[in-house]
Amino acid sequence: MGMSGDVWSVTQQSDADFYVEAVTPSGAGALTVANTVPARNGVGYQVTVTSDGADSGRTFTVTGIGMDGKVLTEAITGPATTTVTGSSYFVQVTGVSVDAATAGSITVGYGGNFSLPKTRIKHVYYEASATAGTITVTRASDSAQLFYLPTPSSEDHTDGLLMPGEGILTAYTVNDYATVATTNLVVLNLICG
Repeated sequence: MGMSGDVWSVTQQSDADFYVEAVTPSGAGALTVANTVPARNGVGYQVTVTSDGADSGRTFTVTGIGMDGKVLTEAITGPATTTVTGSSYFVQVTGVSVDAATAGSITVGYGGNFSLPKTRIKHVYYEASATAGTITVTRASDSAQLFYLPTPSSEDHTDGLLMPGEGILTAYTVNDYATVATTNLVVLNLICG
């Protein structure tokens, strides 16, 4: 998975029913996938499963393409009237199935942290929330923390940080990637290239 341009931006997003729109499965099987690619330029997201019923006994199996361009499968234990987030990063989801009927209506989407392919982060723009937060970028292959920024507790605080030189290299190889984890932000936008 690679970039489709020299300079591009990514804004951290979430969409609770991007992959599977509201459905109450009556038995085990594949669910209808509405959309497959949550972002461009090889950006990956964690998969979320939301239910308005007690579905913590269900297992949702997600299949797609991981950050390394290979087929990736993740089993996610269902939620109980809440949302659960998987731990893997998908650039594409090709299938979602459930092991039995669900008690509630479920949706499958994306959210949580996101991941970047091999690229350089050239600019960081954020809008803070009322509670202090953080932005952390970590390379997956060696868990090296590449960037850490504490953000202030100020609802109206926006700031940008231009990276010196060529920017922060997220990975050494095309099969590696970096995760971007945030806490207590309203908006995060990265300019990469």
